[in-house]
Amino acid sequence: MPGKVRVFLSSTMEDLANERQAVVEQIADLGLEPVNAEGLLPNGATSWDLLADEIASSHIFVLLMGDRYGWVPTSGAGAGSGKSVTHLEVDLARISGLPVLPFVKRLKYGTDSTSEDAVRRDTFRKQIGEWKDGHFRAEFDLALDLARKVRKALLDVFQDTYLKRAVRQVNSAGSKLTYEPATVPPEPAGATRLAEALLLAGAGFSISAGYPTASSLADVLGKRLGLSMNGPEMLARHSFAEIASFAERRLGRSELLEVVRELLDTPIPVNPTPAHFRAAQSFSTILTTNYDLLFERACAALGRKYAVATPHRPLPDVAPVMIYKIDGSIDDPDTLVLTHEDAARAATAEPFWNAVNKLLQTHGVIVIGHSVRDITSQRLLSTRNLKLPGLYVSPHLDELDSVRLETYGIDPVIATANDFLAR
Repeated sequence: MPGKVRVFLSSTMEDLANERQAVVEQIADLGLEPVNAEGLLPNGATSWDLLADEIASSHIFVLLMGDRYGWVPTSGAGAGSGKSVTHLEVDLARISGLPVLPFVKRLKYGTDSTSEDAVRRDTFRKQIGEWKDGHFRAEFDLALDLARKVRKALLDVFQDTYLKRAVRQVNSAGSKLTYEPATVPPEPAGATRLAEALLLAGAGFSISAGYPTASSLADVLGKRLGLSMNGPEMLARHSFAEIASFAERRLGRSELLEVVRELLDTPIPVNPTPAHFRAAQSFSTILTTNYDLLFERACAALGRKYAVATPHRPLPDVAPVMIYKIDGSIDDPDTLVLTHEDAARAATAEPFWNAVNKLLQTHGVIVIGHSVRDITSQRLLSTRNLKLPGLYVSPHLDELDSVRLETYGIDPVIATANDFLAR
């Protein structure tokens, strides 16, 4: 089971629909898993049992408090308590030991304060904010304002903070919250066919397993540098390499590497996904821009011998699975490509690139989990043998993607990594 941190979103629905959507988008953009009622599928359980199971298997509880207190059940679970469903969800989150992050909407002047729902709303707000048993809370006005504050709060899950430690404590509290290593899937039927091509694997593999996104890393660096005070728009205008280069000048190389190590030291274990295992079963050559060790761990679990090549390291002896880590590996920090200077230095590693370019002349290529928008991957694909097949696998493709891929002689395939590799 992928080791994604699950964030349960609780609020009344009708008055906070836009706010809920904005928060869900921020949670997903960080590489976390949003758990919201709109996204839940029926499984035969009652509504409350389904919600209760989702809360019990989550790691963080985000509470949005708006104009309304919400519906109070008159039958079934919670009936007779006088509490709304949202209030009952908070109670269960507290019992389960989840860290609760409350965000309270500022009420407009003249907002109803005398109706039964309004009285209950204000009492609930007061209870949440009580110092002894309540929680620190943030206020918001607009959905955009809320989204920024939720994102800023959730970034702490990647750093050595109370929230990260709390998630680890929740994860180790019971069997429901303990992630076991993924079961090794059977070898896919097309393994022999895929072995004739090489895999170009990008961040999609790591994010689906539970590692944070590049934007998360950029945000954490921005926070360390004090750039987040200028708003997220400033960071969004610059590439990760630009932010990393600035961080190295301001903080030093060792501090920059420490931030990267900190983010990859996730609050819950991250294991290879079925797609990692199937890739290790199917391909003899894997090119990847990912720093993590998930492909290596998948090979080890399968008993397949592998070797890892990185720029500026002697090329290893050939193994049944060759993993070329274009941007370096976290277990060898000196090889990491983070800044523009790192990329320029890596580009001079002739033995490494000669080996990769030779492979691109003799093997077709299958791109999975990679946007193919960075200079390095575009340079690689522009040198490949166009007479050999090329595929780009993604669950979401549009006409602009097709135009871009046509340049490299690559055909689009609409599918998830796991579904494609299982064929």
